[in-house]
Formats: sequence, structure tokens, C-alpha cells
Amino acid sequence: MFFSFYSKKLDFTGELLYVQNDHSLIYTPVNNNIGVGILFGSTTELGTICETCEVVTLSGYAPKTSWLRKKINLPKAKKGCLLAHFDDPPLKGTCIDYASYWDTYYDEEKQVICIGDYQIHGDDDCVEFANNTIATLRNGDLIAIWAKFNEI
Repeated sequence: MFFSFYSKKLDFTGELLYVQNDHSLIYTPVNNNIGVGILFGSTTELGTICETCEVVTLSGYAPKTSWLRKKINLPKAKKGCLLAHFDDPPLKGTCIDYASYWDTYYDEEKQVICIGDYQIHGDDDCVEFANNTIATLRNGDLIAIWAKFNEI
């Protein structure tokens, strides 16, 4: 599996929420077109539309007790469509393992998380594919997901 993106002017309407009682991330409004989840960080996933392979949301079980505190900022990013290129066509209703375990870094003051590698190199591509949700790509590999969220 590898990832790519194309720049596109998007008007985002949703937001990422952290639900304290459930220890989970949920992107609202829910996109009913999501057919496959790409798992990373053990229990977090990227919601992907099967027909277009477009990644559109971030969600999943993400207890703060496992997050590592770190001063971080959302990286500068281009708005665009994030595409997952699967080895085999994805089946609707399935989840695909991408990274079995990535650390989650958390800046409590800014309400920002980074799941994966928080170090950005000059040739990395950062794409905002959902409101305040950014993927960092390095040579076709997804290396991090960044997100600013509201807590409820």
C-alpha cells in the first residue's frame, strides 16, 4: 500500500471531536460513504471510500493515558485529496492494518495530536484532507497524521 494526494481547493464542513467518556476520536458529521478503515496507532483508523480510495476521516479509540506530551504545531499543509493505493481492491466493511503501533504525541494547550513521526523533513508532503486533519507523506509512505480537535 502507498499513498498519494492531489491539491484541490476544499471547503471543509466537519470537525474532529475527542469524546472523553469514550476515549475516542470521531469526525462529524459521519460520512456514510466510508467503506474501509486503514488502521494505525493500534486502534485509530482513517476512513476511506472504497470506490475512489479517497481518505476522508480520522476516528477510533484513543485513550489520552497512552499519549505522550510534547509541544507540537500542525504543520503547514496544502488542501487536497489523500488517496490510498491498495495492493488489492478493498472490500467494503473491512479494515486493513497499516502500522501496528505508532506513538501519539499531544500538545494539551493547543489540543493537537500527532500520531506517528512528528519530525518533518524538507521533502515531505503535508496535505490537509479533512478539517484540521493533516497527513504527512514521505516517498509514498504515510508517516504521520496530525489533528486539532475539540473535546466534549
